[in-house]
Amino acid sequence: MTFSCGIDFGTTNTIAALTQNGQTPHLIALEKDEVSIPSALFFDTDKKIYYGRHAMKMYINGKCGRCMRSLKSVLGSDLMATGTYMYGQRVSFTDIIGYFLQNVKNKIDTTAGHNVENVVLGRPVHFRDHDVNGDMRAENELRMIATNIGFKNIEFQYEPIAAAFAHERFIENEKLACVIDIGGGTSDFTILRISKQFMSKNDRKDDILASTGVRIGGNNFDKDFSLKCFMPSFGYGSLQGGKTKYDKIINLPTIPFHNMAEWSTINTMYNYKDLSFAKKMLFNSIEKEKVSRFVELIEKEQGYSLLNTVENSKIKLTDATDIATTLDFISDRPKIFASRQEFEDSLKFDLKRIFEKIDECVNLAQIKKNNIQLVLLTGGSTEIPLIQHMVSDYFPNAELSQENKFSSVGIGLAYDSIRKFAPNNNLILNIDMIKNNKLR
Repeated sequence: MTFSCGIDFGTTNTIAALTQNGQTPHLIALEKDEVSIPSALFFDTDKKIYYGRHAMKMYINGKCGRCMRSLKSVLGSDLMATGTYMYGQRVSFTDIIGYFLQNVKNKIDTTAGHNVENVVLGRPVHFRDHDVNGDMRAENELRMIATNIGFKNIEFQYEPIAAAFAHERFIENEKLACVIDIGGGTSDFTILRISKQFMSKNDRKDDILASTGVRIGGNNFDKDFSLKCFMPSFGYGSLQGGKTKYDKIINLPTIPFHNMAEWSTINTMYNYKDLSFAKKMLFNSIEKEKVSRFVELIEKEQGYSLLNTVENSKIKLTDATDIATTLDFISDRPKIFASRQEFEDSLKFDLKRIFEKIDECVNLAQIKKNNIQLVLLTGGSTEIPLIQHMVSDYFPNAELSQENKFSSVGIGLAYDSIRKFAPNNNLILNIDMIKNNKLR
């Protein structure tokens, strides 16, 4: 009996799919009945660890402890070596990521009724932009973590390629496709030939024409939106000085606000040094009411509550054109007004970089964008209407497929695990069975 699995360890959410003896892979429940789990941990004061939605709920409800998210973005960075301090002790990010992925593996093993030793892990095209050594280090770190939690045979696959593997079971005739995978921390793009007839091929090198990627994703969009519409109410963009006629009026420092607007750096703000700096900004500030809220964010460790509100507001603007949000976790309960237009305006720089990378991918493939017949959208941020419109404009002759955009990478990685670990087994291509694997 041969089990293998695919794990899409995402910056924001994680998905896993399991296959036995080369049979059609199926998604497994990672948190109660849910097949996805937020990539988050909460350490309470008794050092007990909670995961996913439970972790975020405990933090937002004010439970004393330490919440951590966006751990994937730490891979390959200097933070992996320095770690973080919790309750007076240094804890490595190797261990922290290991705790989360061990929880995922336990769910896989329980579902299989067997110790699953074979895994294909998803990886972005670039863990680290313009850093070959950092990129290699990130993959090696993730490989070591997978080994530590009990996997023996570990392979990697690019996430956009895995997404294509999941979709092509529905493609009767060969098509030239572009996969656009916009995740929480990275955006990856692949141009390849896909067809149901290609699924049994062990080597797909000739079908993959080009891949590119950039370290921009949904977390960057959250940061952009926060700085545009939320952080100004905490003093971002306001002035300091003018206490005497010799005291120049200048802008407040921006770095603290940027750190508080980014998932992966919020925890670094909760220390004496940054709190003292924030209080100094308050003393020097002209709009003290606003900056006092920023000091409160640090004192009460409410940065995740704010960014969680930003993320939820971003999601609401998928359908709404305007929203109003009251920040109940701040003493004076400020009300934030934001529009879809403001949100879209905040994304312009990042979307410019994303489409530059798509253009690079087309050029590397030595095709014209009009030749693309199918665009496969995957990742939560591809729900953003502006992105869908821009993709449609860029690929005018392509059909847009958005099926299983939250689970396609995990399913595709499990299909790839069959090729890598059970090459003599034929993939089962019964369409009725495949349809049952759609995300619930």
